[in-house]
Amino acid sequence: MNKKLYLVLSFIMVATLALTACAPKEEAATTEEAAAPAEETSSEPLKIGFTLPTLQFPFYVRMHDTFIAEAEARGWEVVYVDGNLDSLTQVNASLDLLTQDIDALVMATWWIDAMPDVLDTAERSGIPVFFMDQSAAMVPEGSAFASASGTDNYDAGYVGGQWMAERLKAEGKTSVNLVLVTMTSETAVKRCDGFVAGLAENGIEVNVLNEYLGDTRANGMRSMEDALVTYPEGQIDLVFGYSAQSSLGAYDAIVAANRSEIQVVGFDGEDDEIALIDAGTQYIGTVVQYPDQMAILTAQLVEKVVINGETVDQAQPVAAGVYDGK
Repeated sequence: MNKKLYLVLSFIMVATLALTACAPKEEAATTEEAAAPAEETSSEPLKIGFTLPTLQFPFYVRMHDTFIAEAEARGWEVVYVDGNLDSLTQVNASLDLLTQDIDALVMATWWIDAMPDVLDTAERSGIPVFFMDQSAAMVPEGSAFASASGTDNYDAGYVGGQWMAERLKAEGKTSVNLVLVTMTSETAVKRCDGFVAGLAENGIEVNVLNEYLGDTRANGMRSMEDALVTYPEGQIDLVFGYSAQSSLGAYDAIVAANRSEIQVVGFDGEDDEIALIDAGTQYIGTVVQYPDQMAILTAQLVEKVVINGETVDQAQPVAAGVYDGK
């Protein structure tokens, strides 16, 4: 072979080997870059189970609509079930939600004492429970839950009783004959107990004439009609209803019977109450809670706990007040 040609071929072979030795490194780097997972730009949207005792009351409608809006703004899926004013219905609905691959259960209930099975099942399933319209102290002892956002019912009732005591004293009165329109639920009992204590501990002698059941406006009206027959004119000074619907029903009966001497104090701050108070009727005040604030706070807590892995205080109080049009 020509010596010059041999040298040229040798040079080409050496150059080729050198290029071949370098190429895999560059290809490997390119392959590794291609195989590397892309940075996550978004997480899987949460699926939230959501239940309330009813949507018949504006208070819970505001709570429902606000929480749904907060969830939608965050891209969450919400599965809602209604308690339909029945404890067993809400218990069974909540247990069913826990089987639907949810990331959290958000609930408000009047029947917290009926919820141990729900809370136990949620704990076994690793699903955090977030309460609204509930104080942490009312959750059954030993139950696991993430948070309870709400107004303590006893404290809220007390605020109303304290306000009423000051009003009575300003009118020169030191005692009151009281009728309660309530329910057997712990929520109702605490509110009424707090209201009576707020009166008694602030200088008013309280004579509780009777307690009547009234979970809806119609039932509150029927119960009050019975009370008006039992206690003729001049025997009842004041009616306190544990909810807007119970006290509005009582007011309807009082007006229909032309019993203008009886004043009414409600609870919830619904629009119908506000309108009557502003109009200067004998519906003189209502204990005000803030369902929209509870819903917003709960959505923030779900985000902190479920998405960010933070630990939050179980007790998340939301203060109450009294609306009297002044």
